[in-house]
Amino acid sequence: MKLSVIVPVYNVEKFLPRCLDSLLRQGMEVGEWEVICVNDGSPDNSAAILAEYEKKYPDIFKVITQENQGLGGARNTGTAMAQGEYVTYLDSDDYLIDNAYSYLLDVFCKDKPEVLCYDYIKIYTNGLILYDPEATPQGEVTFEGDGTEAFNRWPLYNVWTKFYKRSFIELHHIESQIVASQDELFNFDVFRHHPFTRIVTCNVVRYELGNEGSIQRTTDKKKVIQYSEDMFSNIDYICAYIDSGEKEMLPAAMRVINNFLNVYHHKLSLAFIPFGKWLTFRQKMRKLPPYQPLEQRNGKSAYRLALCKKWAGKSYLFYMLFTFIRKVVFYQFLRPILFMKK
Repeated sequence: MKLSVIVPVYNVEKFLPRCLDSLLRQGMEVGEWEVICVNDGSPDNSAAILAEYEKKYPDIFKVITQENQGLGGARNTGTAMAQGEYVTYLDSDDYLIDNAYSYLLDVFCKDKPEVLCYDYIKIYTNGLILYDPEATPQGEVTFEGDGTEAFNRWPLYNVWTKFYKRSFIELHHIESQIVASQDELFNFDVFRHHPFTRIVTCNVVRYELGNEGSIQRTTDKKKVIQYSEDMFSNIDYICAYIDSGEKEMLPAAMRVINNFLNVYHHKLSLAFIPFGKWLTFRQKMRKLPPYQPLEQRNGKSAYRLALCKKWAGKSYLFYMLFTFIRKVVFYQFLRPILFMKK
């Protein structure tokens, strides 16, 4: 079997049929691949949708149901069941253009790279339509070689834009962490083991921005607080690597820390968290080791630094004002107008 696709499912009934239908259009023959859908205790109608697809396409879809363990737990469950030479992941609110997986396997995996990296396009459709339905997969190689070198040079964070050699994952006992933003930690552990890596210019994934229930896009206060606490846990994980004295992944480690700080600032400005929690997070920020201060970054990071760290990080009043502008003015009114694909 060539490929196992792991699809974690939680509260995505509006997006799920589009995702599963796109998988049926991948140009793969029965027996060449499998789709393992992990129903992570979803409270909506997702379980019924999965059952329908499994009944209709039993040679392709396998459904596993478990109590809620979060995205990382669902991915681990699916990976443990995988039989394919390669494993990949697809979030159930996203989808693929037609024939993407067969193209990637046939064109770029003939000599068996241990990691194949491809790309995606952001869309905002609210799950209603296909964006650019006539798109065809095409691309070329931009890098091949040592994955440690690649990860030090580029932010190859997303697990859903990669094929992983299953034997490589098993050899190094790599699993998803049960925290938010586990993609960065998973790939940090992958690329520190020097996989033979190929990077290609194939924009085959359509990354949906319109799912407000996604942990990445949620503005729910409790979820944002938990997400922020996970960011500090993730930073501790990477700091432990730096403190160990290893040097090979040091550039990537410092960049990953900055990425987590950037995500933390982004999430915090999407929910009106209470003063006590805001004060606790500010104290945690001040205790972080200065491995690579955000001031060394530019562009969007400089903007985030000024608004989130220097001002919103020091004044609760400014934090509430900034959150109102981002959450209400931009996310609820302006973003759908700017990004909605028709």
